[in-house]
Amino acid sequence: MLLALIRGQQQRAREATEPSGGLLFGVWGLAWLAGYLVLFLGWMPAAGTPAGWAFFVFAGLLAAAMVFTGIHIGRRSAGVRGDSAVTGTLYGWSWAVSFAAVFLILTGVARAGATVEVMSVLANSLCCLVVAALYMAGGVIWREWRMFALGAWIALISGAAAMAGAPAGYLVMAVAGGGGMLLAAAADLVNRRRERSRAAVVPG
Repeated sequence: MLLALIRGQQQRAREATEPSGGLLFGVWGLAWLAGYLVLFLGWMPAAGTPAGWAFFVFAGLLAAAMVFTGIHIGRRSAGVRGDSAVTGTLYGWSWAVSFAAVFLILTGVARAGATVEVMSVLANSLCCLVVAALYMAGGVIWREWRMFALGAWIALISGAAAMAGAPAGYLVMAVAGGGGMLLAAAADLVNRRRERSRAAVVPG
């Protein structure tokens, strides 16, 4: 009975301080699924790019997911100190620095004379590659195989989307990217329920 009580307390403490992978994967999965579908449906063949309103909706969905992620992680990590806090801070900064670098690269490529279609493919590929690499890095840091597997999957489908070109690549990202995140969310939730069940088992 005492062992089961300790396990239950440890499980509740971990869930109270660690970000919920299932929740975050679900939010981002919905944002990707809806956002990329909007880009696909808003594609203008004559212009070789999605309509302005499609980009606006896409950016709004991603911004909402980012705000939710920041609030969720901030609340879960409040009061956490030591190596875990340092790791989380450095990992968060790696996202900001990486996307700042992507912005600078895209600006340079645009100034070099890249076409609108090339910019569309490159912007999507670079952003998704950063997400994939940081997901895999996070999986290594926290020894979370689902996070690593999702990062590897995103890397592969970002390459497939680049090969498909626009607008088909947006559909690939919506179905395979957003769908992959939603599957990861479901897997995480199932795993957490199993862990709760094991922690609640009274030995003997």
